[in-house]
Amino acid sequence: MKILIALAAVAALTAGCASSQKQNVYSTGAVQQKMKVTLATVIDVREVEIEAKPSGAGASSGMAAGAVIGAGGGRPLTTTGKNAIVSGIAGAVIGGVAGTLAEKGLNSKKGQEVVFKIDGSSEVQALVQELDDNPLKVGDRVRLMEGSFSARLVKLSNAL
Repeated sequence: MKILIALAAVAALTAGCASSQKQNVYSTGAVQQKMKVTLATVIDVREVEIEAKPSGAGASSGMAAGAVIGAGGGRPLTTTGKNAIVSGIAGAVIGGVAGTLAEKGLNSKKGQEVVFKIDGSSEVQALVQELDDNPLKVGDRVRLMEGSFSARLVKLSNAL
């Protein structure tokens, strides 16, 4: 039971780290920012996994929870001696691994690698973005929207 509580705490601490990069979701920093728009046609799409860089929050939280649980050995934290130290260290190691895996699971996302041809040009480009409820498909007309620090492909509502 204590392990489940510890893992829930790890999940709660790392859940706030995830942000969306879907076609129709903008961060507050992107609002009212000018973007360059280029029209293009999708020529290839494949599904990919977007793996977030670990922040360390999952490992830290897991280690702390594991050490507390391990040192207590399921009893109140009054255990002393070598057994409590060894159990605490083992709990920290196991908790750190579990926390890292929990953070990775919470922060990784399904994505699309989209290859597209720029209109009026022979130029072909690729972009990876989070998989949306309305995924891009070969033949879709899209607009490439490029800001100062990011780019996204958005399906055109009316084919031009």
